[in-house]
Amino acid sequence: MSSISQIYDIDLKLLRCFCTIVEEQSFTAAQAALNLSQSTLSENLKSLEIRLGTRLCRRGPKGFKLFREGEVVYKAAKELFASVEAFKQKAANINQNAGYELSIGIQDGIVENPCARIHDAIHRFSDYYPNIRFRMEVMLGFQLAGRVADGMLHVGIGLVNEHYAQLSYEHLFDEQGFMCCGHRHPLFAVPEEELTLAEIESAAYCNRGHLEYYHPERTRRSDTCGDVGLGIQSQLALILSGRNIGYVLDHTAQPLIASGALRALRPDRVRIVNPITAMTGPAAADFKLARQFVDCLVDVHMELGQSRLLPRPDYVTSCGTVVDRDGVFSVLSNARSPVFAGA
Repeated sequence: MSSISQIYDIDLKLLRCFCTIVEEQSFTAAQAALNLSQSTLSENLKSLEIRLGTRLCRRGPKGFKLFREGEVVYKAAKELFASVEAFKQKAANINQNAGYELSIGIQDGIVENPCARIHDAIHRFSDYYPNIRFRMEVMLGFQLAGRVADGMLHVGIGLVNEHYAQLSYEHLFDEQGFMCCGHRHPLFAVPEEELTLAEIESAAYCNRGHLEYYHPERTRRSDTCGDVGLGIQSQLALILSGRNIGYVLDHTAQPLIASGALRALRPDRVRIVNPITAMTGPAAADFKLARQFVDCLVDVHMELGQSRLLPRPDYVTSCGTVVDRDGVFSVLSNARSPVFAGA
């Protein structure tokens, strides 16, 4: 591998493209994430390999594979980007009124929740810091937590993720979901008084992939392991098709239930309640603007009063995290949830 005596802006661009390819594990997925054509992405990778004097990965009909040299470059690039971000944060703290970019990630399905007051927090924060520039992106939950942990996002808004113990969380509000089926599913026509929990438990279950913290045992059984929907809309499409049952958030389900496209299955017994949080990584401790934006988020949601909190089911939901009524988290890392509330 050749030595590089000077790093230029183009090198940073090429390295960011390479890191996205590695994280997406696919050229096609990286194209979508970067909004680049396949030829441009391939040319960027080739230019980086020429610059470094070594091949970094395999791509082609046999699929993607990261070489040892690629692993070294990826790790070094992540450290480089984290250092650049740390410098930007410290520089911003010198003059908090200077123009600066605040990167926010939001898990899909949250903005539409009636309890979400993210827009109010943005408005309030903008009154304090009118020169701030927001960079916001909606993404899947596992991507969100990972990017906050890596320092690529200043603040993430989403479900608690137990895989990132170094993250800090501030409770904002609760979201609720019910087990639903589409009108083509066999359970749709079963009268409510005849529908049993055993029938619901034995149906093929559409899970959310990396976010499947509710009842992972259902995804391991061949008879109930249904499709995977990465993202709220993907999961909803699979449920509406009639192939699976699955949890649908209340604010998403209600219009579809009213139209006859969905049915909630025993909503008196089967539901989830998940805490939506503002999450920050270790770097936020030295970044005043990130901390103050989180404060705005907490303040506007606290103003909702008790309406931001929902009654907890009789079992631990999400990733084994319970939220007390005062908003204090009590993490039960070894908790294992039964399939149904009160079952």
